[in-house]
Amino acid sequence: LEWSQRMWYCCTWRVLLAASDRLIGFITYEDTPPLFPRQSTTFGYISPRSYERYSDLVEKHINPELGKIRLTELRPDQVQAFYTMKVNEGLSKATVQYIHAILHKSLKQALMWGLVSRNVTDLVERPKPEKKTFRTWTPEDIKRFLDAVSDHRFFLIYLLAINTGLRQGELLGIHKESVDLKKGVIHVRHQVSTIRGKGLVVTEPKTDKSRRPVTIPKSTKIYLEKHLQGRGDGLIFTTSTGKPISPRNLLRHFKQVIEKEGLVMIRFHDLRHTHATLLLAAGVHPKVVQERLGHSQISLTLDTYSHVIPSLQDEAAEQFDKIVAYS
Repeated sequence: LEWSQRMWYCCTWRVLLAASDRLIGFITYEDTPPLFPRQSTTFGYISPRSYERYSDLVEKHINPELGKIRLTELRPDQVQAFYTMKVNEGLSKATVQYIHAILHKSLKQALMWGLVSRNVTDLVERPKPEKKTFRTWTPEDIKRFLDAVSDHRFFLIYLLAINTGLRQGELLGIHKESVDLKKGVIHVRHQVSTIRGKGLVVTEPKTDKSRRPVTIPKSTKIYLEKHLQGRGDGLIFTTSTGKPISPRNLLRHFKQVIEKEGLVMIRFHDLRHTHATLLLAAGVHPKVVQERLGHSQISLTLDTYSHVIPSLQDEAAEQFDKIVAYS
């Protein structure tokens, strides 16, 4: 059958997911041609890591269970049973939420194309994962750590992670031409990712909010300026052969230093949480913190750092009492 006939007369998950340009870009099943180029989407760019993640979920979980059901015959109770089965199999609730997102977006596209009369995923309850917890460092912990790595080649990476809140991939993807020393700003335009079968690749941030300017402290600017002296355009953090630094090597060193110094064990990503937590505790407006982190919505920032918000409420009440005190 021609492609159009496949779409209208063989409306199965395999065909829809092959054409679902928002989430998977392109997945080839049998002789079904891709509708869109890989990672090219009418809804926006998706990162290679996201493409890899979504593809795995489709191949390993969605298609084996739902791949033979026609779209027009799919019922809410089947989707609900599918979610329950995956949780009972030991899949995390967060992963099942990813699966739900793929199905929801795919069916939303099918609804827009007139292939279905409703989106059945709107009629099911998706698992609610437990709120993620994380550890952060105190200013004293930060000083101990930075003192321990002050002579190491990764020092500036750690310093920027703590003082800017950039993600690991964003730090490793900083280009010299994205650094404005006069204004003291780093423009986040690239990130380094590890892609199966390709190794380390430099890509663009996955969302518009992730592409952002981040102001650096004056003390950090001094170290950055020194690091950039005599360095040509391109990545500012590289191996001796000019290749991107492996995130795995960075994480290995990070963990070794923590263990050696007897510090509270945290993940590298928790340096980002530490940055945000300390800013909020110091009274910085959550909107500013959101912009520095590149969160898509301020609600994400407020929800992630809700443990800091009560102290801000207390401070706000005290400040207002100073402005208007009636007794």
